[in-house]
Amino acid sequence: MTERQIIKTTCPRDCPDTCGIDAYVTAGTIVGLSGDNSHAITHKFLCRKALNFGKRVYSQDRVVHPLQKVDGNWQQISWGDALETITDRIKSTIDEFGSLAILHYQSAGSLGALKMLNKRFFNLIGGVTEASGSLCGGAGIAGQTLDFGYRTCHDPLDLLNSKFIILWGRNPSETNIHLVPILKEARSRGARIVLIDPVASDTSKFCDMHIAPRPGMDGYLAIAMAKVITGECLHDSDFIDNYGQNYDAYQGILNSISLEEASAACGVDIKRIELCARHYAKAKPAAIVLGWGMQRYEWGAETFRFIDALGAITGNIGVSGGGVSHGRDEAEYFDQSVKGKEFAKHTRKVRKPMLGEALGKLNEPQVKLAFINGANPLNQSPDLKSVKNAFKKIDFVVVLEQFMTDTAESADIVLPVTTYLEEADIVGSYWHSYVGLVNPIIKPIGEAKSDLEIYQLLAERLGFGAEMGGSPEQWIRRLIKPLENGGITFNSLKAGNMRIPFIEDVPFSDKNFKTDSGKFNFVTEFSRPVFGSDEYPLVLLSTHSRQWMHSQVLPNEHKEKLTARIHPVTAGNYGISDGETVFIVSSKGKVAAQFCCTEGVREGVVEVKQGHWAKYHQSLNQVTEAIMSRDGQNACYYQTTVKLQKTR
Repeated sequence: MTERQIIKTTCPRDCPDTCGIDAYVTAGTIVGLSGDNSHAITHKFLCRKALNFGKRVYSQDRVVHPLQKVDGNWQQISWGDALETITDRIKSTIDEFGSLAILHYQSAGSLGALKMLNKRFFNLIGGVTEASGSLCGGAGIAGQTLDFGYRTCHDPLDLLNSKFIILWGRNPSETNIHLVPILKEARSRGARIVLIDPVASDTSKFCDMHIAPRPGMDGYLAIAMAKVITGECLHDSDFIDNYGQNYDAYQGILNSISLEEASAACGVDIKRIELCARHYAKAKPAAIVLGWGMQRYEWGAETFRFIDALGAITGNIGVSGGGVSHGRDEAEYFDQSVKGKEFAKHTRKVRKPMLGEALGKLNEPQVKLAFINGANPLNQSPDLKSVKNAFKKIDFVVVLEQFMTDTAESADIVLPVTTYLEEADIVGSYWHSYVGLVNPIIKPIGEAKSDLEIYQLLAERLGFGAEMGGSPEQWIRRLIKPLENGGITFNSLKAGNMRIPFIEDVPFSDKNFKTDSGKFNFVTEFSRPVFGSDEYPLVLLSTHSRQWMHSQVLPNEHKEKLTARIHPVTAGNYGISDGETVFIVSSKGKVAAQFCCTEGVREGVVEVKQGHWAKYHQSLNQVTEAIMSRDGQNACYYQTTVKLQKTR
């Protein structure tokens, strides 16, 4: 009888939880996954996305051999032929057009730190056109950097010291599952919890109050709460006077907007605003935990700043149980020099939120060769039509992938890559303070290779193999050099995830901010945002799913129709019955969905889970607009307005 092994690893997917995992292996096959019970955050349970990951590893639809498109058809080729073809393309492109004619697009398919070495490869060939900006968190980072000097967050377990907690645009039941037991424990200790979200998610079931503002109007709600707090002298004058700057300009904004105006703009009754504001200001300490949806507007950074200001005027910054927490950079504690920026002779950026338009405008040189890894831009980019048109003009596209995604289908060569259960890496978290090794649990399926191995093989053929050379362990040891002073070594990480000791549980406890003045920087301008039109009166919220990560949806999971949720009043306005299939229409296109009527979605909102593929006619980015935030270069998905149209 074959003995079952338990191998520890860490999940590097784009999720705040960054779980420690126990993988169960029998005869070289994964037979189960569970949470690492020794991990202070993960404990013994995993989310559905992690539990079902074995289906992805062993899927019959997985790409397991190099493929090349020949006369529009895919043909299996050898690794040798694939690498030779790609090497020749790199050389000829650089010789004729220069290295900036090469595009490298990398995103968060894996947050493993070894993925930084992909950028090293492209710097070593002279520097290329890199996709930059953010499809997720840039506006929030920009806003909190302006206020605090840099973005960081409280330790998740510090919420157990809170008396009042606002979950503002965060849905841990679906996107941050290990926050849920912390919140429930805090509530059992007497804390009250408020959810602010246009959608009544499962998170609302264990909250004391749910406030549903109009999408994108959270800044007005924060202003209204601040007016109540300052108007009733519930503010903390000591913090404002001694640790804040520009407060007078901020107060001027509050004075310029009446409570009635702010209430009408955010769509929340004044009495509910007053109730929430008073509880938040009087409860000491009180915490705000921010989500990701509020960034997806042009004014996303501004919204974050007005919410940050609530923490400041109530004296909840730098105190245990307080704070305005969003996240941190999961890679900031690793050695960034591995990227090899010194090798790049040239540099050029295209912004991810405006990818189609940006590529279309590039000249001298135009992009002739593209490499895509850890990303699916022909699915996840706004205004998908413009991106598809831009990619059609690129002479040769190489995609490193596990499945024939929308982006892989556009490629000339697809190279099969390993999942995190088949490769070595290391990863930190953008929520908690633990770092862990990603250990290979099984041998790669088929001929799949890691990103590192692929770029090393190409580097050898291009003559700079030594600069990319080294085993994963050797590179990991280099990456974690900055952590060694905290007692974190490669050997110590073999035993399991470790807490980075110099990450503060309570940031800014000394009231020393990283701004130029050393003080908290109050927001001084308000754009008074308005959006929508008579033709497209509904707001499309493309929210995240609890079943899959971004576009990591398996092909067989597209058998069911795309599902949209709307309020019964919205359905009545359009004469839509529960279960009816209707087109969601924007100025950019349309997509069909089966509608579910529920009071859990605010009137005027259409909620659909994002990530489905365009090749199955289910991608929401067929209708989203390409808009970029004013700060942080963030994609403004939620600024897309739509109407509903009968399919017949």
